[in-house]
Amino acid sequence: MAAAELHLGADFDNTIVCYDEVFHRMALAEGLIPTTVPCDKTSVRDFLRAAGQEDRWTAMQAVVYGERMPEARPFPGVLDFFAACAERSLRVSILSHRTRQPIAGAPCDLHAAAFRWLEANGFVDLISRDAIHFRETRAEKVARVRETGCTHFIDDLPEFLAEPLLPPDLHRILFDPARAVRAKPGLTVVASWPEVRTIFAV
Repeated sequence: MAAAELHLGADFDNTIVCYDEVFHRMALAEGLIPTTVPCDKTSVRDFLRAAGQEDRWTAMQAVVYGERMPEARPFPGVLDFFAACAERSLRVSILSHRTRQPIAGAPCDLHAAAFRWLEANGFVDLISRDAIHFRETRAEKVARVRETGCTHFIDDLPEFLAEPLLPPDLHRILFDPARAVRAKPGLTVVASWPEVRTIFAV
């Protein structure tokens, strides 16, 4: 497939942006976890759920994805990948499912918070604003993937990549830094953005 025909769609939360340190720091500061809990989002979430603190976890997400969004960092190598794609005119879009308002907690425009983060971290300098799409539901995200004509899509959720309404010829790439999932027919698994670069030879 020629570069002009390629169109990579990329998820946002937990694929482009990493929240591990923010969640861990916040949970420690509020005395919700011991220092022995590893510094990653999944470990914090699993500890709180096991402790019967699902509501607290939901409230934390509202704060991290909104007010404390500036504290999050891009995954290593992702900005370099976007820059390489821009240099080679490889089309990239960001397509994300996140509600506009938090499920719990104080009102906050979570779409605006995400876009400000993309601006602050240099992504908006590398792709068109028209190539950034935040949708309220998973179904709307699936529809947007179809509408934009993505040839490849990278996401951290296996269940999204398994959506039956995604285009049947879509190349599905699972972003799995923990290496918890094995590759299988129809699914490429990567643990880092440098690995994504090898797929597209950029």
